Amino acid sequence: MFKMKLLAAVAAIGMSGAASAGINATSTGNTELVFNAYVNGVGYTFDLADSGFNSLFGSNVRMNSLIGSSHVAGTNATGAAQLAATTVSLTQSLSAGDIVFDAALTGFDSFMSVAGGATTFKWNVWSGESSGIRRIIQTVADTPTQKLETSSINTAVFAYSNFVNSNNQGGTHNANDALVDGYRVTTDQDPELARAYTLGSRLAGSYASFGDFGDELDMYVVRGFGSGDDANLGGFAQLVGDSSLAVAAKVYVGDTGEYRLQIAVVPEPETYAMLLAGLGLIGFAARRRA
Repeated sequence: MFKMKLLAAVAAIGMSGAASAGINATSTGNTELVFNAYVNGVGYTFDLADSGFNSLFGSNVRMNSLIGSSHVAGTNATGAAQLAATTVSLTQSLSAGDIVFDAALTGFDSFMSVAGGATTFKWNVWSGESSGIRRIIQTVADTPTQKLETSSINTAVFAYSNFVNSNNQGGTHNANDALVDGYRVTTDQDPELARAYTLGSRLAGSYASFGDFGDELDMYVVRGFGSGDDANLGGFAQLVGDSSLAVAAKVYVGDTGEYRLQIAVVPEPETYAMLLAGLGLIGFAARRRA
């Protein structure tokens, strides 16, 4: 009986997402970021389209919109500098607290319900382009310390491309609508390549990207050495805003109880401390007046 209810719920969710956007992940610089979550053998995939992005990034927001196109350079002097870089800056000037992306995760309550009323989950944000020098924008569970072989990076991007293509063929993404953030819920009734809850192991060629609900995960850019599938070491660099402040992602609960994804430039810990101290002083002054 539970399985029948599960199938019915997933079918209903699939219909509700039928008018949502297709995930674009097929060519250099033209890849969307994708949010994934899973728990209890149920997965959720949500493509980040224009509606949630800061308007500074323009329309039809893709990887190049965020980090530019210069990082597709080969192993010449520019490419060598990129491989040695420790940070990659956003294309737009954003300072501490400024938002890159913020939107409600459409259908997320239904995903949690299908997952048996779960209250926690694993999640990531990932994008990888499947041609030329492979580039990735991803959340990281731990700060990277070692460079990866280009063949390993390419393997992860290939797995991601298969995952995206399988989801787009599932009937819950419509490539004719590039402005709406679309979603899909997957279970063991879906093709294996489309299941978000097995994605972590398939992206193992890159850095671990899944965190827990409540985590704030830094964003990193990863690129191969060249377009070949070889043992040459690629590069990784932290995605940053102005003053080299980290760009990080988090899932939080909004004012009306909805789950939301936010990517933003994060203030330094000292800034948080000063803010808390200021709030404390305001509270003390209010009590004194009372």
